[in-house]
Amino acid sequence: MKKIFFIVSLVLSFFVSGNLSQALAVTTPSFPVCANPQGEILATYNSGTHGVPGDGTTYNGSDTVYKIDQDIILQCLCPDNGEGIQTNWWKVADLSESDINVLVSQGWILVPDGSAWGLSSAAYLAKNISFSCKSSNNNSTNSSSNSNGTSGGGGVGGGQILGASTILQAVLGLATTGSYPFILGVIIIGLIALSMGILLRFKK
Repeated sequence: MKKIFFIVSLVLSFFVSGNLSQALAVTTPSFPVCANPQGEILATYNSGTHGVPGDGTTYNGSDTVYKIDQDIILQCLCPDNGEGIQTNWWKVADLSESDINVLVSQGWILVPDGSAWGLSSAAYLAKNISFSCKSSNNNSTNSSSNSNGTSGGGGVGGGQILGASTILQAVLGLATTGSYPFILGVIIIGLIALSMGILLRFKK
């Protein structure tokens, strides 16, 4: 029985260390925050309905999109309730599938085709967090969270995403979250631990 415990512990440590080393190998870009936005303004909407990647809710309010560089877009959504949402958009055409899976497991949302959100026709990763903004139809903000966790607004560049289109994109975003190999590994380890528990109980 001790041998079985040793084997399971060895497999578990190998699995965890492999995922950790893979995660450390992926470097994410730095993003500005909506409290101090930077870059070229691609689009501004003083009012309207907006969607957020990975979120089926529609938001009414102002929305401004900034181009930081060719691969990085900052989006600042200020709904009428003042609970702002900033989205960090990152074009990931040069990233490997394994690197993308690592980032998805860390909370990024994979958007396979950015053209549906007014971006170029390429794969993007988006990350959302909340920030506080003035409850008015403009893009002013009083405070923000750190640069690597941000919350995202609706129609990027090309404008607003309405109705069924917003819901469809939210479903696509949610469907791509989570790392399948990681989840499968956790399930397998859980089944092994359960089987060992049953065997120990019968031996007693």
